[in-house]
Amino acid sequence: MAQTFQMITVSADGEETTCAVSSVQKIVFDNNTMTVEMKAGNKVTDITRISYAQDFSGIDYSKLKLNEVSGVGDDSQKFYELYNTGDVDIPLKDCQIYYNANSNAGDAFPPNDERLTWTGLANQIAEAGKLFSLIGRNNQGSFTTGLTPERILIITLKDPEGNVIDQCNRAEDTGIYATPDRTKSFSRIPDGTGPFYFTTPTPDALNGTDATDLLLVPQTPQGTGIKSQKAESSIFIFPNPVKENITVNGVKKDAIINLYDLSGELLQTVPAQEKSTNINVSSLQQGVYVLQIGKQIIKFIKQ
Repeated sequence: MAQTFQMITVSADGEETTCAVSSVQKIVFDNNTMTVEMKAGNKVTDITRISYAQDFSGIDYSKLKLNEVSGVGDDSQKFYELYNTGDVDIPLKDCQIYYNANSNAGDAFPPNDERLTWTGLANQIAEAGKLFSLIGRNNQGSFTTGLTPERILIITLKDPEGNVIDQCNRAEDTGIYATPDRTKSFSRIPDGTGPFYFTTPTPDALNGTDATDLLLVPQTPQGTGIKSQKAESSIFIFPNPVKENITVNGVKKDAIINLYDLSGELLQTVPAQEKSTNINVSSLQQGVYVLQIGKQIIKFIKQ
């Protein structure tokens, strides 16, 4: 894949000068001397070294999503799959994935054992509109922490500045997906935008749009009164994280949806609409919030 460089750094007389490539008129080689001539008319002479870099300060990392997580099989078969939903390549350098899982069946949600499992390398880039897969534990550039399919867990994707981009939660370790059934991964359907479902693992391949008869990965802990159900009758929200509008599906019309911050302050009360309900959260500050629908509690991230 061809890369476009936006920044140039030149070294001369022990000092470095960095500027945009677009500001350079030309580079001149004359009698073993290298000179950079700028469009503004100034020059940098007697250059000893030139390096180029990509400037990703304007990259929208929110376009990067966890698309599939699989702990099925041995370590060589397990994988994390990211999906760039945008139209610009996203550098993965210093992006991070954290793995947080309980150690015993029946432990409480959320778990409390967050561990860094992957840090993006300089040569890892998620191309626009494509998947990027980390397949196999401890391979070069891949994840390092064990990944189990039957535990309560929270998988968190962060940008290079440590901001949460996306999460995959599994809030129950009982039922159809408990031990000894270790054959399902967690897959977004549709890719990059939908909720997570239990599916047969499809490493480095799109998940499609058909979620008929699939079970939703439970987002809320046991005891909330909501059990794993057929997808068409379950409550789920998307997108998560969200910037402007969050959609709640599967709630009966006129049921009350309450929005709280983590301190317990009630921020909004919204009556559910037919089939789906849109809630504008654009005015909220970045952070974690809670939707309460009857006995069900669903957390989401406001970006």
